[in-house]
Amino acid sequence: MHLRFVGHSTVLIEVAGLRILTDPFLRSRLGPLERHGPLPDPRDLGDVDVILVSHGHPDHFDRASLAAIGGRPTLVVPRGLGAAARRTTPGEVVELVAGERLAVGELEIAAVPARHWIAPGSPRALPLGYVLDAGTRLWFAGDTGRYRAMRDLAGGIDIALLPVWTWGPHLGPGHLGPRAAAEVLAEIGAGAAVPIHWGTLYPNRLHRVWSRPLVDPGARFAAHASELAPRAVVRVLRPGEATTFDRPLDR
Repeated sequence: MHLRFVGHSTVLIEVAGLRILTDPFLRSRLGPLERHGPLPDPRDLGDVDVILVSHGHPDHFDRASLAAIGGRPTLVVPRGLGAAARRTTPGEVVELVAGERLAVGELEIAAVPARHWIAPGSPRALPLGYVLDAGTRLWFAGDTGRYRAMRDLAGGIDIALLPVWTWGPHLGPGHLGPRAAAEVLAEIGAGAAVPIHWGTLYPNRLHRVWSRPLVDPGARFAAHASELAPRAVVRVLRPGEATTFDRPLDR
């Protein structure tokens, strides 16, 4: 399984002959937020087979980014986002709710709950995470705070893509911070983790006077994980960096 952290909540996953992209956000800015790290070129991402969207907030469901992705990907979204999603892609759109599954080739995709708020005026689509199973089981948690049903994942996850921050200097509702994400890693017993949702979007120019919330969450997560989940392999990738997991991981 090959992973490239494109930035924010966007990860390119290559497994079972498929290329899967999570929550594509490929633009240089979003309102008052500016992008840090390399600006992704959709041409460099190549053709994509599957896109997973966790929820309808514009830093996760960005129509311009979706329209720029190559190929005819199957676009998987929470139920309620289908109508908007169909206007962005030439491929098939599949709406799921937590507990439903989809097979694409040798890959099984299971929708699981997430705990996140819905912005006023956004489609009433409940946020999701996804578990990908192609022999190795990967959990893309989406954008989430802790919730009771996370315990149901215990013992069944090899690699966890865990959000460890938000897009600004303070954590808001429905997010995990570095320590909370490490506690989740310990609870589910995943063999490995890659922190996401950090180091990318930040209010314009704020990094010049207060950069810690932008640059520190990945390392802080790794430090907490070494204490709380010492057997887990933690790989902290900065936007644009990649890693490969090439053997079964202990859970």
